Amino acid sequence: MSKKRSRRDKLLEVFLFPDIDVPYPVYALNEGGKLVNFKSIIYPSPKSKKKFTRGKQLANRSMQAKIFDAFINVGYFDPLKVIREFPVVIQNSKRLKGQEGMYILLDYYFPELRLAVELDSELHIPEKDKLRDKYLENLGITVKRINGLHKPGVQKKEFRELTKFMRETGTKPLLSFDFQKDTRDWIMQKSDRDLYEP
Repeated sequence: MSKKRSRRDKLLEVFLFPDIDVPYPVYALNEGGKLVNFKSIIYPSPKSKKKFTRGKQLANRSMQAKIFDAFINVGYFDPLKVIREFPVVIQNSKRLKGQEGMYILLDYYFPELRLAVELDSELHIPEKDKLRDKYLENLGITVKRINGLHKPGVQKKEFRELTKFMRETGTKPLLSFDFQKDTRDWIMQKSDRDLYEP
């Protein structure tokens, strides 16, 4: 019995990012409803050819992101906490039609404000962005998009509007995500025999 219990416990494991104090599931359900190792997607092995991970996003910042990072580094948003490339696991029960993938990486997330700041480029697809924004709004997260932060006109208008919105919003209770809910429900519905099949 301890062997079966340990298998179930293993599937319910969580992990933490060094800079994020929210527990993430090691295993999560993909859009097809199959259990996959979410941690290996976010932290691929050195031999992996995966191109889109949080680590690579943090290492290869766009000019817009470098400008926003500079604001953070000089303490412009203090005392608010800002998390760069914040991953939000997409739960199947909340998935919207046309939504793909297992997670969304938010460019910047302000947990006290429940605010996501997305720096858009010409590569963004508006239809996909709307789906992402709707999903995040269902979680209680407001999304603000800025396109062309490296342009002085945008800094004077859109960035000023963002900071005005932040001042008016004030702080809210921290949003506690249950990233593991669907995975946990799926595992609990499976019989022990199903969990042990190779």
